[in-house]
Amino acid sequence: MKDLPYEIIGARFGLACPHEAVAYGPQALRQAGLLEALCELGVEVEDGGDVFAPQIKEPPAHPKLNNFQETVLFGESLSSRVKSSWKAGKRPVVLGGDHSISMATVGATSEYIREQHGEDAEIGLLWVDAHADLNTAATSPSGNIHGLPVAALLGLADEKLCQIAGPRIGKIKPENVAYIGLRDLDPAEKDRLKELNITAFSMKEIDQLGMNEVCSRAFQTVSDGTYGFVMSYDLDVCDPALAPGVGTPVRGGLTYREAHLVMELVAEQENLLTFDFVELNPSLDSGDASCELAQALLLSAFGKTIL
Repeated sequence: MKDLPYEIIGARFGLACPHEAVAYGPQALRQAGLLEALCELGVEVEDGGDVFAPQIKEPPAHPKLNNFQETVLFGESLSSRVKSSWKAGKRPVVLGGDHSISMATVGATSEYIREQHGEDAEIGLLWVDAHADLNTAATSPSGNIHGLPVAALLGLADEKLCQIAGPRIGKIKPENVAYIGLRDLDPAEKDRLKELNITAFSMKEIDQLGMNEVCSRAFQTVSDGTYGFVMSYDLDVCDPALAPGVGTPVRGGLTYREAHLVMELVAEQENLLTFDFVELNPSLDSGDASCELAQALLLSAFGKTIL
């Protein structure tokens, strides 16, 4: 996979969270010169354009989840776009957009790997986020679907969400998931993490062990018995003092160096399949602080080094 060219795809979607302007995250990163910076870095990359939110007149409503049909339809379009990129011999990197897009990005990659390597081929999932995103319709306090994607990928959410990237329920297995940066979970999510015995490193473990050790253990989890892993990086994993331009900020997040170290170490992993980057909201930013941080983090993930 390392020798495949990258394709940047913008996921212009923000209907699964409280602040729709997160849909302008990909545009902000392009305007900040991300593609040009990647070319200067020597990365073989193409701009694959954007996938936009569908226009629906009076969509059928879900009794508990907001913008359900729009989220499903967008996810289906995005997953199709991601699969097309893989099949064209590229590594699709998707810029969000809210975190619901990962149902499509991770799900599509999981399906592609199975098509290529057989029904037993599993992928790992590295979820770098302040939140577990493990709610379901029954447990979500807000009804916002950006809090459900991991549950959907595990096959625990509404059937239509679970099947966004294909009919198979359960695109990933609990034992192949690792979290980094958790610090804001709902009670039901805590219970589910324990019930499924999912590997999770909260800010406490990062404080105790250090980020290098946390990443080493997380990589082992997402790599053991898998064909490779996908990373999903939510900008709100960073402390809001660094990244104010996110919809669900939580104090006590990653420092500047911790946030970069995750990306630098991920870039070194030979079994990294691809990644997505979500929840940059330009309308909530302070100047361009969050956008500048996001671009710097992305450059690290693409292989930029200090020396």
